[in-house]
Amino acid sequence: MSKNENSNTISDLKISRRKFLITASSFVAVAATPTFVASSLSTVRPQFSSRKLSLYNIHTGEDFEGMYWREGQYDAEALKRLTYLLRDRRNNLEHPMDAKLFDLMHKLQSTLGVQEPYKVICGYRSQQTNATLHRKSKGVAKNSLHMQGKAIDVCLEHTSLKELCQAARSLKAGGVGYYPKSNFVHLDIRPKPAFWT
Repeated sequence: MSKNENSNTISDLKISRRKFLITASSFVAVAATPTFVASSLSTVRPQFSSRKLSLYNIHTGEDFEGMYWREGQYDAEALKRLTYLLRDRRNNLEHPMDAKLFDLMHKLQSTLGVQEPYKVICGYRSQQTNATLHRKSKGVAKNSLHMQGKAIDVCLEHTSLKELCQAARSLKAGGVGYYPKSNFVHLDIRPKPAFWT
């Protein structure tokens, strides 16, 4: 190899190395921009979903159908509507329902693979109503979670009560009572699973 050829090869290497460094530094600069970082994270960060419920109150004829949770948070207006729908029908008293109960109901529908509305037999129950019912029936707990907005009695028109009960118990997410004679399943969000008939 001649001296000139050797010199040209070294120059070419210097140019190639310079191009590489310029290209690499450009990539680092682009990668550090907020837009690039945000778009990169969006491919790995789980996207927020929505949660929908459909309920029909058999005593009042009122219903709710829609999203109660969206973009990572509960929808305040939807929760307000659900609180009204699930009020104590005997005296129209309202009490905020615990949103975790709706999460349980949503998960239960997903487990069953159904979209049909829940038929609501009982949602919130005031202390006065609960005391009256407790005196009439031993099946009504003195300190029922209905009074705290943490329980609901439901059924599904096209799903057997037994199947609904079994699916609810499989979640092990709270209390599940099976009441075939009254045609409903009791669901609540107590800290530890409990099942009864």
